[in-house]
This record gives sequence, C-alpha cells and structure tokens, in this order.
Amino acid sequence: MRQTYTVDNLVYEFQISRTNDVTLAIIGGASPTFQPETDPFDRDYVPAVTDDIGVARMPVTVLRQSWRYLVNWIGNERPPYFTIAALTERRRKLYCRVARLLTSRFPYQLTELDGTFYFHRMH
Repeated sequence: MRQTYTVDNLVYEFQISRTNDVTLAIIGGASPTFQPETDPFDRDYVPAVTDDIGVARMPVTVLRQSWRYLVNWIGNERPPYFTIAALTERRRKLYCRVARLLTSRFPYQLTELDGTFYFHRMH
C-alpha cells in the first residue's frame, strides 16, 4: 500500500511494504532541508527523506493523515503482524504514544526493540 499526500507544500508518502513494514517519508516539495540522495544508476528510484528534517512543519496534520491510513489498513486487512521503525529518538517518543493507542484499539501485542515497534495479532 502506498499513499501520497501534501502538507504545507511537502509531499509525504505513507507506505506499507509486502513484509508489513510501515514507513513515512518526504518524497518531494518545496523545502530547503529536503535534500534527497539520488542514485544515478537507477532510473526508477524515487528519492525519499525518512530522517527528521529539523523544524517540524504541521506535524499534527501529518500525523493525523498517516494515522487514518494506518487505522484503515489495519481495520480492513487485519494483518497478522506489522512493524514501525523509529529512526530517531524524537520519533521514538512519538511512535511510542502511537503504539499504545494502536494496542488499545486493536488486538495486538506490542514489543519494542531498539526503536522498532513490532505488533503481533493476539488470537
């Protein structure tokens, strides 16, 4: 699943891989801090920034939109497991709150290891 949306002239991509890894990245837009690394040998490569970009631009709006996509996906697909990786300490604190909300809403067991949140469906 891949969804793109724009908030404050930045283009975000919410993606869930085939192995149920959830990622959020900036893939375009007007920002002086948006400096994606390019791969000159891969024409199909879409540059993405998954690190924090410094000053948060409308983080509540970004979080709400991503939350909607994630909750809808979990409700519709009912995956047996999925993971969300926090790449920075700042995101780890935020994702910890999101993880608690998810486990209170859906029947998943939560395990955290080195900033990665593992969700396994309880039977």
